Amino acid sequence: MKLTVRLERVWPLSSFLAFLDLKTGATIVTLFAVLNKVAGVYGLLAVLTGAGGSLAQLSLYIYSAAALAALIWGLRAISDEDPKRALYFAHLFFADHILNTVWTVYFAVRWWVYTPHDGRRVANSPAQDQIVAGYIGEHIQLSDLERAAAAARVWEQEKNLALTILIAGWLVKFYFAALLYSYATHLRRGTYRSLPLSRSFPL
Repeated sequence: MKLTVRLERVWPLSSFLAFLDLKTGATIVTLFAVLNKVAGVYGLLAVLTGAGGSLAQLSLYIYSAAALAALIWGLRAISDEDPKRALYFAHLFFADHILNTVWTVYFAVRWWVYTPHDGRRVANSPAQDQIVAGYIGEHIQLSDLERAAAAARVWEQEKNLALTILIAGWLVKFYFAALLYSYATHLRRGTYRSLPLSRSFPL
């Protein structure tokens, strides 16, 4: 009984970061996701115009372009305060989080385990070759051993920070999903307009 009462106090969430209305928070979260997917569309354009990329990158970019339609639909569901569609959109958003987690783990494993961090320049396309060749500045001349040692030092300094950022981003996206579920749950229960920060939110 006590456990149930405590869970009801924290779930569903009643605000976005304790100072914004749930609807505002759900809208911000969805717009943030739209921005993320638009970046994926630019990635797709880059691949199609010869920038290079793997099959995994191409699949992620194609998925991002397709997911834009679902996000725009979700924005409308949030705006209309439609309980059923808001819940469906929360499901879609969580499924998107799972799919992106799979891609993130794949790319992280490739980067941490299979990519040599020895300082060698790697160009993935003719465009990158031109950038390297056209660099204006002082090139530091290092032997292969010196370059590998310097790259190893940089990697040791950066890999833990990179992992921390990945984990933090994953947790933030999980919170975003919880926020969308909370919004949908309050709409379904009819309790959304009774929330302290939602009472003054315009209809």
